[in-house]
Amino acid sequence: MKILTIHQPMRNLSAFDTAAICVHSVLTASGLIEFTHLIYFIAMVERRVNREKPVIFSWFNITIISLSVSMTSLHASSGICVLERPDLFDAPIARAMAGLSLCVYELMYVWYTWLRSKVILKLKGRFRYNVASVVVKIAPGIYSAQFIILCFHLYWPNLSSKPATKLALNLATAIGGLALITFDSIMLLAFTSFLRENQMESVDVVSSVEVSKRFSIIALYGMGSCIMLMITLVLYLIMAFASYHTVHENLLQALGHGVMHGSFSLLVGMKVALHSSDLKEEQTDWLARNRRVANAARNEMASMSDRDAVQTVVAVCEVKSVDTERNSATINLSKRQEGFLNNTDKIFTQ
Repeated sequence: MKILTIHQPMRNLSAFDTAAICVHSVLTASGLIEFTHLIYFIAMVERRVNREKPVIFSWFNITIISLSVSMTSLHASSGICVLERPDLFDAPIARAMAGLSLCVYELMYVWYTWLRSKVILKLKGRFRYNVASVVVKIAPGIYSAQFIILCFHLYWPNLSSKPATKLALNLATAIGGLALITFDSIMLLAFTSFLRENQMESVDVVSSVEVSKRFSIIALYGMGSCIMLMITLVLYLIMAFASYHTVHENLLQALGHGVMHGSFSLLVGMKVALHSSDLKEEQTDWLARNRRVANAARNEMASMSDRDAVQTVVAVCEVKSVDTERNSATINLSKRQEGFLNNTDKIFTQ
């Protein structure tokens, strides 16, 4: 009985809340597995291939590892927020962790997508490129302000000011969502346009730059990631404006995080696919170089054989010429001897 009085009882969880906790738990475990696989891939696979110039601490790897950490932390803290056990944790801290993880995820998503896709965006027009670059520049300020306002709202001691901080938080969240929707829409249009024109084999896909398979991989995976993040934003809008606050909110949030997890998985898949494409390209180049070396050696041997054959023919001709001259000299000598003998016979007969 004493054990039962140590912990306060949990609040009554609805079936939707229980389902949301299960979803967050599965996503947290999946995030830990993907984080481990990502670290192994970067530290072992990429490093083993690129021994001459290690890329472990490149901006690509830093941003995607930050994406993985923030996403896993978001799943765990969101599940804790749904559980609501004040005897085990401080609820404002869990909400602050969830808010920080979401802000870091959105910022790292913008940065990673920009780093991977800015070349494609530049090929599709300067206006889109300039708008997306503005979003990239102001994104740190937007999401930092969103997290700071969230902390003010959670820890502000004056309860009468809560409505004002709540309004400021909603405004900051709306601005952050608008920036992300703008960036995501621009990238989605650029990816779709690139893939469509590339499939049609249009000459205007890239003016003076050769279309590579690498760009196609980035566009394909980037388009899928953008679509999934759009679905997540739609679910957040439903939670914000529809009447699901009491029953379905936690489950909708968990489903939105699941779709967001799919967006991250596609970005990891893009990284792996680009690595595989680079390996295949290196193997193709290696085989082509070996084929060229073998052809050059074969041609050299053929030319050497031709020279040897010519030299043999010339030598045979010279030998035949010498034999012909020798035979003609022998014939002339025998004719002279025969004439001399005939003259001698004539002299003796007379």
